[in-house]
Amino acid sequence: RHDERCAQDAKLLRETVEQHLYSYLNTKYGLKQLITRDVDACLDAVRRFSAEDNDVATFGAILRNEVDEPFRLVQRQLKETVRALLTAHLKGRHPHKSDAQVASSVLAKTRGVVQEEEWRDVVLYM
Repeated sequence: RHDERCAQDAKLLRETVEQHLYSYLNTKYGLKQLITRDVDACLDAVRRFSAEDNDVATFGAILRNEVDEPFRLVQRQLKETVRALLTAHLKGRHPHKSDAQVASSVLAKTRGVVQEEEWRDVVLYM
């Protein structure tokens, strides 16, 4: 709602995600102790899992206002493109595998380890 009001009245600044988190929790609880507890839990989880999950690291960067919110859309498109290029690469290397087998390989690789030859081909194609 705040962003909608900002669009109507150009004098208002847009609310950052961190500010929105505080506003939301204030509306939900209204108690500073509960707000602080939940914000601390959120920030702690972002710190703990950022190294393991790029989506969490991106959320942390958005929360700290280091990148704009629409960056998550760019990141999602990049993931889809990489997945499609990896699929094409694996189909080219294994033409006799079925689409289901290739899809299974892509899923395993996107959840695990992509070999250097595979990621190099994808990156060079991009």
